[in-house]
Amino acid sequence: MFEKTLTDLIQGLRANKRNEAEYIQRSLSEIQREVQLSDMHQKSVAVDKINYLHMLGYDMNWANFNVVEVMASPRFGEKRSGYLAAMQSFHQDTDVLMLTTNLIRKDLASANVMEVSVALDGLAQVATHELAQDLFDDVLAVMGHTRPYIRKKALVCACRLVGRYAEGLPEFVPLLKDRLDDPDPTVVAAAVSVVCELARTDPRSYLSLAPKLYRLLTTSANNWMLIKIVKLFAWLTPIEPRLAKKLHAPLSHLVSTTTAMSLLYECINTAVAGDIIDVQLPATDSVGREIDFAELCARKLEQFYESRDHNLRYVGLVTLAQLQARRPELVAAHYNTVMRCLDDPDMSIRMRAIEAISGMATRKTLVATVKRLMSQLVLSNTVALQPDSRAELNVESEMSDLPLIDSAGASLVSAQGTIVPPKSDNTSDVADNPEYRLAAIDAIINMCSRQSYANMTDFEWYVATLADLVYIAGVDVGQRLSERLLDVTVRVRQVRAFSIKMARRLLSDSCLVDRATSDGTNSPVLATSAYIMGEYCALQPSSAEDIELLLPPRLCKLSDEQQAVFVQAAMKVYANWLKDVSGYWNPEIWELVRSVTSSTQHTLSSIFMGVSTCAALPLQVASRLRMFAEILKTVSMATSNMGDTAPPVCAELQSLFSAYELNPVSAAAQGKVPVPEDLDLDTYIGEPIPDTMHKVMPPPSPPAPRRQSSAKDPFILPSVDDIPMVALQLDTPVHAHKPRKSKKKSRRKPKPRSPSPPPAPVDIADDEDIVSK
Repeated sequence: MFEKTLTDLIQGLRANKRNEAEYIQRSLSEIQREVQLSDMHQKSVAVDKINYLHMLGYDMNWANFNVVEVMASPRFGEKRSGYLAAMQSFHQDTDVLMLTTNLIRKDLASANVMEVSVALDGLAQVATHELAQDLFDDVLAVMGHTRPYIRKKALVCACRLVGRYAEGLPEFVPLLKDRLDDPDPTVVAAAVSVVCELARTDPRSYLSLAPKLYRLLTTSANNWMLIKIVKLFAWLTPIEPRLAKKLHAPLSHLVSTTTAMSLLYECINTAVAGDIIDVQLPATDSVGREIDFAELCARKLEQFYESRDHNLRYVGLVTLAQLQARRPELVAAHYNTVMRCLDDPDMSIRMRAIEAISGMATRKTLVATVKRLMSQLVLSNTVALQPDSRAELNVESEMSDLPLIDSAGASLVSAQGTIVPPKSDNTSDVADNPEYRLAAIDAIINMCSRQSYANMTDFEWYVATLADLVYIAGVDVGQRLSERLLDVTVRVRQVRAFSIKMARRLLSDSCLVDRATSDGTNSPVLATSAYIMGEYCALQPSSAEDIELLLPPRLCKLSDEQQAVFVQAAMKVYANWLKDVSGYWNPEIWELVRSVTSSTQHTLSSIFMGVSTCAALPLQVASRLRMFAEILKTVSMATSNMGDTAPPVCAELQSLFSAYELNPVSAAAQGKVPVPEDLDLDTYIGEPIPDTMHKVMPPPSPPAPRRQSSAKDPFILPSVDDIPMVALQLDTPVHAHKPRKSKKKSRRKPKPRSPSPPPAPVDIADDEDIVSK
């Protein structure tokens, strides 16, 4: 009578906050004594207290057996305490679970409804594979209970048991189908919830329930049950396409009449996911007019992304993006509304708005959409623009007046600034999030390059945009930008000359080149710029400054692939420059060629000063470096003396790189080439290559001479000639080996055997016969 109750324990914890650990240890000691008592009431109180401490993080596995004892109490209050403790602490590896099988079976068959209910709750939480297998039939029997309260819990418990014991599913589905016709609506709602949960992993197994689910869809007024039924049909319609035409009428009716936003969202989502909007049947709006179902869904979606509730705006934008993939002409009318969502303070809504707006861009809206996204990147705290030394530029005040990229393609960012450390402003913006910046840049690239640049009208503007993104990205997107820059330059011939200008501008930025080895500086774009300058250098007059740009002092700090690209591009630009200046040869040009050649040689030697030989460099760098060095040496020798005309090597050197033009080839081009009829792939083109394996392998070496025996080495055998020959006695008859008789007598009568044939005479060849043979 003087033992502490659960209430006393909680009050003691609140009163001993300073020495809480000490108080809990004293309480645990008291609980350990209480669970050993024979009084079941005190034992159940102790279990309640240890269960409370378990929720605070203390271990109670030592009391598992005492929990089972309390579960077996005949009083419901004590039994409930035991089941609650079991649900809180038991897990799949608890060893005392095997002792609860008969206990739970007894409670499931009890006449007390509350005992059956607590047994179903506990079994659903602690069931293992063995418990589910042993008690599955008992739970199915309870599904026919007279009380709807028990039938609902039996359905949910059986659903949990199927997750542990999958072999019981075929037996459970027919009973689940019968519960869909239960007279109690709460049981029907529970059955629909169970079907929705099970069909999430395998919807095909529940396709037979479609007729009853359709009847409930057209007759029920419970919105929560209708939500689950509509969600079920969203999974079943892709499996059975004929359901789309059947569901068109009830779903269009719900979309037109319902005021529940959750049900409206599920109906629109199911109509889009199940291709029900493509059914050529008219729908009726709220005023009775016939309208296309897809257009009706698009109009209803305005209620979501124009709502003040962030959750509704989020799901509305998600569904709008799905509808845009199927009916883009309907979504285009909501362009302005989605653009306003790009300024939402919630990052999740902005991300969904970017996903939707990237698919809505057209030729008319592409430039405006890209400017809006790039303005967010520029005006954030992640990247700041360094003003020109000649005049201070207030970016925030002038960004609204100046276009980010003008019509001629001149880059505002790359012309007026470069990378500097972030601003010191403590304010945070969604555009500062790296995930959002990556999503915005990916959207810009996808919008501009979709369907082989179908929406692009000004390619110079696009190249300048890519150059701007190098500066304002704030995240590492160098590989993506370099791929897009190279792709548009190779595909579009008219933009190659402008790409050279932008590449020269990027390479001339000393800050960008010096920080190329740092993280997040998008250094791969520099290698692509160098490749463009070298590959298409003939489109613009080259200069000696271009050669210096392609051989920066920190070239050896870049990767091997980037070093090879820079050296190759410098070699091409040097050859093109030699051809240009050889056309108007004079003493000044001769001096310029001598000076540039000498300075280029000195630059190469200074860049790779720490390398003793070309062999120490990577192969792709060493081969190009050796070739460039030989070209410079040849030109230096050819121009050692001043002549009236330029040496032939100056004009013909470019033909090494520009004799043949490499045009882009589609990945599927080889498959379009017809195979010649007279082509036989099984015959050799030339003479067959002989097998030279035996010629390459050296002949086997002769065996070493045999060591002769001596008196000092008795282990060496004498030669073969010294071994005496022993004559065989051929007159001795050959006797066959007789098998040993078994001592164990067989009970079966032996069958008579046929007599064995006489043994054949053995012919043993002598040494003379062997030699003659």
